[in-house]
Amino acid sequence: MRRIMNYQRPTELHEKANADAMAIFAEHISQFKGVCDVLRDIEGNLSAIGNDALKSALLSPGRVVQTDDGAEWQHDVDLSKITSVCHRRTAEGLEFAVVECLPLKSGEMKSVLNNGHNVREVLREFMRDQRQVLNLWKDDVKAQVREHLDEKYPHQDMGIVVESFEIKMARSISETRMVAHQSQSRGMKISM
Repeated sequence: MRRIMNYQRPTELHEKANADAMAIFAEHISQFKGVCDVLRDIEGNLSAIGNDALKSALLSPGRVVQTDDGAEWQHDVDLSKITSVCHRRTAEGLEFAVVECLPLKSGEMKSVLNNGHNVREVLREFMRDQRQVLNLWKDDVKAQVREHLDEKYPHQDMGIVVESFEIKMARSISETRMVAHQSQSRGMKISM
């Protein structure tokens, strides 16, 4: 029988290293899961958010959001504490954007993350980009955990501990994809 994964049972040292790393990287994991939860909520409500943004763009001008490049957008719908869907009128019709507003000591930095004429496609592109960011973040935390464990436990194979962090974070990312897939595959169910 062929083994798919090279699984080994964790030793006491692995358990101790895992508990140590979990304590040190708890804030990273908490923030990561929080962002995954926000994205899961957005992805689960993508159609409704798109409809709300389109309705808002057609019915009311919304407050003005000026991005750092000088462009003016009308606020439609908040996606999170720092991102929102906005629109502006152009010669080609309505243009939508996901605008990020980052609070800084010197003021707010406002930038367009995604834009286009189809609000649903703008939202889908935003979600694809956010999943890529999550994967980069996961890889960064994995590297930090590996570095920490290499320093604290030299000459010890801590791969199983690093892998457990990667699996936890990958699971959070995949849960956002499952919500997206479930919301896209809703329809009539026929029982036999």
